[in-house]
Amino acid sequence: MKSNNFLIVAALSILITGFSSCQNDFLDEDPQSFLSPTNFYKTDADAYAALVSVYNGLRPIYSQDMTFVGDLAGEQTNPGTGSNTDRSDIDNFTVQSSNLVLTNNWNNNYVVINRANTVIERVPAIEMPAANKELYIAEAHFLRALAYFNLVREFGGVPISLTETKELAGLDIARSSVDEVYTVIIDDLKLAEAKLLPVQPTTGVGRATKGAASSLLAYVYLTKKDWTNAAAKAQEVINNKAAYGYGLYPTPADVWKIANENKLEHIFSIQFQSGPEGYGSAYSQFYLSRTANVIQNNGISGFAINLVEDKFWRSFVAADTRRDASILSSFTDPKTSKYYEYPTKGLAELSIFKYFDAQAYARSNNNNNYPILRYADVLLIKAEALNELNGPTTDAYEAINAIRKRAGAGMTELSGLTKEQFRAAILQERSWEFCFESKRYFDLIRTEQLIPIMTAAGKNPQAKNLLFPIPQREIDLNNKIEPSDQNPGY
Repeated sequence: MKSNNFLIVAALSILITGFSSCQNDFLDEDPQSFLSPTNFYKTDADAYAALVSVYNGLRPIYSQDMTFVGDLAGEQTNPGTGSNTDRSDIDNFTVQSSNLVLTNNWNNNYVVINRANTVIERVPAIEMPAANKELYIAEAHFLRALAYFNLVREFGGVPISLTETKELAGLDIARSSVDEVYTVIIDDLKLAEAKLLPVQPTTGVGRATKGAASSLLAYVYLTKKDWTNAAAKAQEVINNKAAYGYGLYPTPADVWKIANENKLEHIFSIQFQSGPEGYGSAYSQFYLSRTANVIQNNGISGFAINLVEDKFWRSFVAADTRRDASILSSFTDPKTSKYYEYPTKGLAELSIFKYFDAQAYARSNNNNNYPILRYADVLLIKAEALNELNGPTTDAYEAINAIRKRAGAGMTELSGLTKEQFRAAILQERSWEFCFESKRYFDLIRTEQLIPIMTAAGKNPQAKNLLFPIPQREIDLNNKIEPSDQNPGY
């Protein structure tokens, strides 16, 4: 069961990150009844609320926009019916700098960064237990690293801000280089890794842990093609899996059961909880085709957005149970007992099924978390890095075959591959394992396969599509970023 406390505190946290001056209407009020930076950061509870505001900032990023970038810019999904131009442009590699999906991603990641900076700056001065202080600051560093990792992979070099924004002056910051951004990310994660707890704190389900920091660091090294450190960091997590409580669920379907969230395989996830508080996720309905509405308990209609491509559905071998755990291709209407099946029995669209919640509280108010890191990530990071270092070693085969064996009893184990064949096998395995988890586009970019694979899928990607454009709004408002600073080709 999830604990409400980590989400409910978010209602208070919004107040501490959006201070505004009030005039006339409230002049007669006792000023001590209002929150401000000077009267808020006083206690452990204040520090905790500030930390929760950082976590809460992840929810807008992963509610929709990050999934569109990671999924629609790959060959696994399409925008679906009734989609808007911004999403279609991502799918077709025709994005403009005015694209609202990208603008939202930029802005929301910087909200997380600024909130993290606030915790890092203000919590040290609070009189509170030293252990809690150290932990909150470490978590803020982890979350800041995650936000910068999102930004640098989407846009390349971005402005670096490591201090709290307290006034309008000084907001103009030039773009830093990609290497400079990665230096911040790695430094933040190393600090977090050293200070975070091995397991979840007793308060607040879904908080970052030492294992989460190490796993994200392994992923960062993999993205940078630092194979030695990627393999070593992944192995470190594997060596400590018992202490961290990590492992693989027996079946792919088990991974997506709501009862299994924040356990075993789930290293770090964005937290959602359905109910009257309004902290639920939107994935279940957002991804559901309209024909499949009947399988929901209250008849909530789906949006039919980010639908699954037929070719990707057909790429799974028959023995791979990940297909049906991930994609809805057949169902029975519980009221009429009518059976639907893709593509010939009344079902024309394939829905993402990983995030289905049959007991949704309301439309766009589901109980599904969104995974950022799973133990399967760690195993495949290790396999890929080892192969790049020394070819397909025994350890590399063991790691990838653990994922394949979990996928289905009839899945054959890989063996006898060349380094190049193993590299292709890893990319394909990641496609099946992490489909619809905002990883595909970034995998294609870092493996230099975006243009050949998306061209084969019937799209027309160009060299400029290896990055997204800096949002036009940032260029217009930031005096340190000129139109000439825009990414090439936009």
